Amino acid sequence: MKDLIQITTVLFLLVQSIGFSQEKNTEVISEKQITETQVDTTNLKSFVGKYLLVEADFELEIVKEDDKMYIISPFSKDILIQKNETTLHEPSRGVDLELIKDNKDALKFTQNGYETIIERVNSKTKS
Repeated sequence: MKDLIQITTVLFLLVQSIGFSQEKNTEVISEKQITETQVDTTNLKSFVGKYLLVEADFELEIVKEDDKMYIISPFSKDILIQKNETTLHEPSRGVDLELIKDNKDALKFTQNGYETIIERVNSKTKS
């Protein structure tokens, strides 16, 4: 009986410590995600504009609002996080948008292993 009480006590302490470490990890991950959503909009404003995804036949728009970047599709508006100096990442759908060197009118669009070039749509103004 004494051994059973000792084993139960050890298991109880182990479960408590595992629970505490998981809670702490969740807090750290949440803090990391908040800092990652901050985008250096001054360096990445060349992303802003409308782009045509030919394969899906719809337009995507990248906008800057309150020091954050968003991608707007016909279906949703999602936040973009900065992956590196030339790439923005949309985490919920796994989309990467990368600047193409020497081509300011296109982005490299990557999603789940699929890769294509999306071209900037020039706005049409009435004369």
